[in-house]
Amino acid sequence: MQITKRTKDQFVILAISGSLDLNNIKPVKEIFEDEIKKGTKYVVIDMKELAYIDSSGIGSFIGLMSKLRQIGGQVILMNMSPEIERIFSMTKLLAFFKVFKTEQDFIKAIPSFARSGGQATKKKDDSSNSSGSSPGYIF
Repeated sequence: MQITKRTKDQFVILAISGSLDLNNIKPVKEIFEDEIKKGTKYVVIDMKELAYIDSSGIGSFIGLMSKLRQIGGQVILMNMSPEIERIFSMTKLLAFFKVFKTEQDFIKAIPSFARSGGQATKKKDDSSNSSGSSPGYIF
């Protein structure tokens, strides 16, 4: 597992590659805690290269989301593979995260996100969603 960090406007983007599971969750939690201590409000998790995630990985995302929401922040997920999207869908967690199919979709939403103060509402019709399993959001 490897994590690469970059920023885009007020967002910290963490690209996770490889497998995220009980054997390597500690460094991920430490990075999340460091971002919270720095005052980061918006964390984007880029899953383009994430091959596998287990319940401890998902739990770390939920823990981060809980802490960021307390300070008016948000966790955003992007570039989910169909397999990982299926896991989030089966566990009904897609409704709790902002999800973007691609980084381009996320970047397009940044101006609207800033205007709304980070609050998303579900779209009535998400024509860009071909799988039908990931909720679309407008900001």
